[in-house]
Amino acid sequence: MSRYRARGAVLPAAKGPVLSRLGKAAASGRTGMLHVPGGAIYLSEGMVAYAESRRTPDLAVRLEKAAAVAHTGTVSLLERRWLAREATVDAATELLAGRPRQARFRACAELDVSVAATMPLAVLISEVSRRHEISRQMSAILTADTVIAQRPRLPGHVVRVSDFQWAIVMLARHPVTPRHLALELGQSVFGTTIESFRMVSMGLLAVPGAPAGPAAMAGAPGQARAAISFIRALGG
Repeated sequence: MSRYRARGAVLPAAKGPVLSRLGKAAASGRTGMLHVPGGAIYLSEGMVAYAESRRTPDLAVRLEKAAAVAHTGTVSLLERRWLAREATVDAATELLAGRPRQARFRACAELDVSVAATMPLAVLISEVSRRHEISRQMSAILTADTVIAQRPRLPGHVVRVSDFQWAIVMLARHPVTPRHLALELGQSVFGTTIESFRMVSMGLLAVPGAPAGPAAMAGAPGQARAAISFIRALGG
């Protein structure tokens, strides 16, 4: 199998025309934008600078929400860089989910990106692959586009939740999808889907028309084992 070398990292030849073109552009140290259906991936001298998708919150939305939560109106440079990285990985996870076949690379001398994620392509592909695998395991119960809703009756036992989880529960008073919640809250679609999955397993949320709580894991034996194993991994 052919391999590309990008900024010191050896990147196996990617599957599909889009990843193949992206790998070649990174290996040759190019700067520009790779247009794919629904968004784009930006490279700066072969490094991934940013990615955007119409189906995930962009960096501007995340910065606005983060500043509001901080009650200062500003976000530190370190947090801006972290948010840029998460926005990039979240968008790339969406853009590369279906192995798109159409792509067009437009080279440029300099990128107009306010905050660059700046990561090797090999690192991005590794993280995207990890998220795709986790999403595949969760899909036995829900996906980013599965409708969820707050249960009419919450569990009688004490359940500890984070501020983010509680915000999800409150917004899920009416049927909604994890993706809609992520766009509303300016959070990662992947992360919001995971938290929604956790709260379905805790009995705080339910998938309308499907069993709630632990009963939701009682599908096909293979699916149940994968879901239970995944919940333990998240909890650990």
